[in-house]
Amino acid sequence: MSKKSEDSPSSPAARVALARSIGKRLKMARERAGFTQVDAAEQLGYTNSSKLAKVERATDTNSVPLWLILRAARVYETSIDFIFGETDDWEIGYKSWIERDVSKWVFTANEQFHLREMEILKSLMMRTKVIHDSVEDMSYVSQELEQAMRRFIELNSGFETDMRGGSRLLAAIEKVCETAKRGKKRVDMFGKECNRRFKQKDPQPTLDLQFDSES
Repeated sequence: MSKKSEDSPSSPAARVALARSIGKRLKMARERAGFTQVDAAEQLGYTNSSKLAKVERATDTNSVPLWLILRAARVYETSIDFIFGETDDWEIGYKSWIERDVSKWVFTANEQFHLREMEILKSLMMRTKVIHDSVEDMSYVSQELEQAMRRFIELNSGFETDMRGGSRLLAAIEKVCETAKRGKKRVDMFGKECNRRFKQKDPQPTLDLQFDSES
């Protein structure tokens, strides 16, 4: 690989360097703010310090959570420029206060958007449950209808040909049962998809550091 490719912002080496730079700056900001890693992790919203430690050590060089950068700038009272390595100044006067206000607004808007998404999804899941219960009832009734029809055929052999409209009635019952089965299957699949999305542990966006390497 040529030196130009290695120095490209999209090269793997540049990606690793960026992840390490962000991790180093996050650690510097934390220490300057007087936080231990454990205390900082709690303030940033982590249940333990292991994930914060991985980011600071740049263990994962593919992505960095955007919400972490925004929240760290607020908690550590520094600028996003400092975390990204664009400046070595801890505070940059009036500009830093403007950036901090913007960062706070972006973070709050992001949190509110995420909460709205969760509330909408929760409401959708509740409505889905009502539909699911209704389809379950229909499926149960259709099974009873099918069993009753089979018993009726056993007791009245040849009714579908001997009785006027018998074959049409049988076809209609079979259609109802098949439709109920398909409906139940579709609702079950939709419910599982909602549950999967609702239980995602980290739906927050991340700063993607995975680029296509230039030839």
